[in-house]
Amino acid sequence: MLTTAQLGRAIAAIDARIAAIRDELNAADRHLGDGDTGMTVAQVVAGWSAVAADLPADVGAALLALGRETSRSTGSSLGSVFAMALSAAGRAVRGREDLSRGDIVAALAAATKTVAERSGAAPGDKCVLDSLMSIERQLALAGDDADLLAQAQAAAHASLLEFRARESRLGRARMYGARSIGHDDPGMLAVVLLLAQVQAAADGAPG
Repeated sequence: MLTTAQLGRAIAAIDARIAAIRDELNAADRHLGDGDTGMTVAQVVAGWSAVAADLPADVGAALLALGRETSRSTGSSLGSVFAMALSAAGRAVRGREDLSRGDIVAALAAATKTVAERSGAAPGDKCVLDSLMSIERQLALAGDDADLLAQAQAAAHASLLEFRARESRLGRARMYGARSIGHDDPGMLAVVLLLAQVQAAADGAPG
């Protein structure tokens, strides 16, 4: 259900629209941060694109490579979360060249566990961890013949909408208190925008 070739196509799809993604994320981050989340994500995607053609067939090893490239691309807190999530997911499925739904759920479980243990984030903080946990729960309940990308995108979007009405409890955004209500967490929005672009590319692909 998930191969390195598919990862490469996903990265290419994101890179093709990264300017629009960057601008939307920067605009969202101006409400709760420094207005540079889009630049951070663009740097990460540029790093992914630079190594995409040389990723190994082993999906776990490919995810580990993307995690290392994320760390090299940015020292931001969001980049660190992406890096640790990718690395933990890669370790969980190392040695597999085609991930089943169960493998993907196991990778997500490893990613959320690591992020919760190492980033200082907790469920309900209104951050990327909440998005990842929502996707993990959704895919765990999905059938083996389900469109997992569509399910992941729907879960991330639902999580974004749910937490829009809550206060931010992590990082600089927490300083805004009640004023953070009604604004999207830029990291959660990034997950939605990246998945949406991959889904759009998949929907437009021949066959």
